[in-house]
Amino acid sequence: MNFLAKAKELREHLTPALTTSAFLERGVLTPEEFVAAGDELVFKSPTWAWAAGDPAKAKAHLPADKQFLVTKNVPCAQRAAAIEGLGLDEANVASEMGGEDGWVETSVAGGGAANAADDEVDDLTAGLEEAGLEEEDFAGGGGGGVLRTRTYDLSITYDKYWQTPRMWLFGYDEQRMPLSQSRIYEDILSAYAKRTVTFETHPHLDHPHASIHPCKHPDAMKRIIDLAARNKGDPPRPDQALFFFLKFISNMIPTIDYDFTHDVCAG
Repeated sequence: MNFLAKAKELREHLTPALTTSAFLERGVLTPEEFVAAGDELVFKSPTWAWAAGDPAKAKAHLPADKQFLVTKNVPCAQRAAAIEGLGLDEANVASEMGGEDGWVETSVAGGGAANAADDEVDDLTAGLEEAGLEEEDFAGGGGGGVLRTRTYDLSITYDKYWQTPRMWLFGYDEQRMPLSQSRIYEDILSAYAKRTVTFETHPHLDHPHASIHPCKHPDAMKRIIDLAARNKGDPPRPDQALFFFLKFISNMIPTIDYDFTHDVCAG
C-alpha cells in the first residue's frame, strides 16, 4: 500500500461515523441508512447481494455480513466512445475543477459551458427529469442468444469519510481475462475517465479496482432529492438512496448494463 492510500485509510479510520440522519439536508447517509438502502436494493434487484469480504478488513460501523454490495458478470457490449455524443458533449470537456479530487467541468450537448461544481452535478442529474425513475426502468442485458462481451464485477462500499456510497469496478475481457487500466477507461465516458475515476485497492478485497471518487456524490444526491421532492411533493426516503445513486453513476458508465430496478421516481 502506498503512502497516499495509507493516508486515506487513516483519514477514514479517524473520521467518526455519522449518527444523525442528514440525507435530506446534505445528501449523505449514516452507516445504518446505507445498510437499509442496501437491503432495499437487494430486495428489489436480486442481482445485487451483500458480501462480507475479508474479516480482517471488516469495518466496525457495518454489520459483519453486510460490508459491501456486489453484482457480478455485468455485460458491457460496447465502448463508451460509441455513445459519447448522446449525453455529454465531448468537445465541451473543460479543465479539471478546483480541489484535489479531480472532477471536471462538462456540459450537456448543445448546452453551453459548464459552471464549476454546480454544473457538474447538473450534468449527472440532467437526464433524470426527462427520463424519470420509473418502476419498470432497469438496465439488464437481457435477450436471446449468447453474445461474448466484456463483463464487470461491480461493488458498492460505504465511505465513512464522505458519508456516501462508493462504486468500484473490476473488468474482464471476452475470454474472462482481467482488463488493463487503459481498457477499463474505454468503458467510462471521457469526461470522467482518468479524472473522476482512480485505481485503488478495494477496501475489502485484495486487488486494485477502478473507483468513481465520491467527493461530489453528496452534491449530486442532494440535487436528485430536491428534484424528486419538487416533482412528487414528498422527499425520497434514505432507503431509496442506492437506486438514485446507481441512476446517476450510469451517466458515467452508460454501457455497463447493471440492474437498478426500483419503484422510486424523480420526475
